[in-house]
Amino acid sequence: MAKRIIEQAYPGKSADQLYAEAEKILRRLGEKYGITCQFDPAARQVVVPEKMGLKGLCSVSDGLIRIELSHGLLGGALVGTVEDYVESKLEKLFT
Repeated sequence: MAKRIIEQAYPGKSADQLYAEAEKILRRLGEKYGITCQFDPAARQVVVPEKMGLKGLCSVSDGLIRIELSHGLLGGALVGTVEDYVESKLEKLFT
């Protein structure tokens, strides 16, 4: 499986603040594509189970949101769309 990593730094923002925002973004994405994500606020992680050849893991720490997308051939067509969506939403946080 190929991997793509999206990282966005937010200096001075707590992991709790960032997790709340990441969860909102991934909930909307899940609704859009009919994906049921597994949210774990205590671990500050969101697991996106494989669907249409694409799966993901979002990890949040103080000042950083990191999303790892893994895909096979089938998910190759979708990964760019998901990556663009997530990056555009992350860029607009806290502005």
